Amino acid sequence: MSVSPVSHMVFVLAVTADPYAVCVRLAGDIDLTAEPDLARLADNLATTRCPVVHIDVHLVTFAGSTLINFLFRLARRLPGHTSMTVCRPDAMTRRLIELTGVDQVALVRADLPADWTAPPALKRRTGAGPLA
Repeated sequence: MSVSPVSHMVFVLAVTADPYAVCVRLAGDIDLTAEPDLARLADNLATTRCPVVHIDVHLVTFAGSTLINFLFRLARRLPGHTSMTVCRPDAMTRRLIELTGVDQVALVRADLPADWTAPPALKRRTGAGPLA
């Protein structure tokens, strides 16, 4: 019997103590199967009162149109006072961000910002339910 690996998208969410920033770490394959969870995540983040949303993509193993659609959807839905930063994209993801114009709606940086808060151990897998 052979077992084929199943890829999962995982995201971890944290809010700074003051609550100044929301920090989201995406990991794994951001493919079509991740779209429903990313849509819910964008809906939840759209209600934030924090002025900053950071999205860390350093652990993303596959990024395609689903990631780009999520970033554009989030940028459109965030309140006007909220800025979005995409952190630590690898070379291919950065190129995808530049080609699609995501860098026109979000700051893109090679590192984590000083106000990044370490996400808690809470991990949500695709289909794992609502955000805490």
